[in-house]
Order: sequence, then C-alpha cells, then structure tokens
Amino acid sequence: MILGRISELSAQTGIAPQLLAIIKQALAKHPETLSAGRHEIDGDDIFMNVMSFDTSEPQSKRYEQHREYLDIQVLLGGQERIDFGPIGAAIEPDVYHEGDDYLLCDEVAPCQTLHMQPGMFAIFLPGEPHKPGCISEKAQAISKVVIKVHYRCL
Repeated sequence: MILGRISELSAQTGIAPQLLAIIKQALAKHPETLSAGRHEIDGDDIFMNVMSFDTSEPQSKRYEQHREYLDIQVLLGGQERIDFGPIGAAIEPDVYHEGDDYLLCDEVAPCQTLHMQPGMFAIFLPGEPHKPGCISEKAQAISKVVIKVHYRCL
C-alpha cells in the first residue's frame, strides 16, 4: 500500500514513473466532473470508476482484493476510512471471481486503518485486501475515483 496526496505527486519519489504518469493521465480527465461509472483510459488495461456514495459502518462491509489490477483510490470529497492488510492477511477468503478480478473476505490480520481526506490517494497492489467506504468520523456522502491499472502495465 502506498499513501499520498495528489497535490504532491511530483514529489513522490517512491512510485514508479510509469505509475505516476498513469495517475496524472487519469486526473487530467477531471474525474470530479465525470458521471458515475467506468471511464476508459487504455481499454481494459487502465480505466477508472467514478463513484459517489454514503460511507457505512466497517462491520457492514467486506474486504476486497485483486489479482490482476492495482487499485488507486483517490478521494475527491468527504472523509473515508479504509481498513486494509498486507499480502497474505486475508482470513478465509471467498472464491476468486476471475471475470471481475476480486475475492472477498470478512477478516484480515493484521489490520491497519487509513483516514482519507479529500485529495489523498491510496494505492493497493494485487493481493492486498482493503475495505474502502467505511465511516471515518461520521457517516457522510463521499465522492471518489478508483483508477484500475493492470499489473502488466508496469
């Protein structure tokens, strides 16, 4: 997992240059102005999902993880909590859904927590379980974009 602010992308020295270029390319499309849903950048290799929803209690949500795609979660508005764990942290994961590249689980160990503010991003690599959309301080509407990058692009 990598955490940062979109306003400081140029100062991010620990992120591969091609990944930084992908993030900048996606943000140049002004996701905050786009309708909810999928927006392609480079076919199935790179695309973004724009969404708005209300945060909910962490116990009402499940962890997700992917095998093929990195998730770059960019919070555009509101506050959000994301619980996550390292690779191998998923306890009793469900069956993998190959067509949609995800599997779910209810618990990870060890568990870590991020408190996202507008303009922050978190990059989850394949195999890292994460539970976005949780209440941070109180339930609220959030807007975000999730940039999906197939691992072969790096």
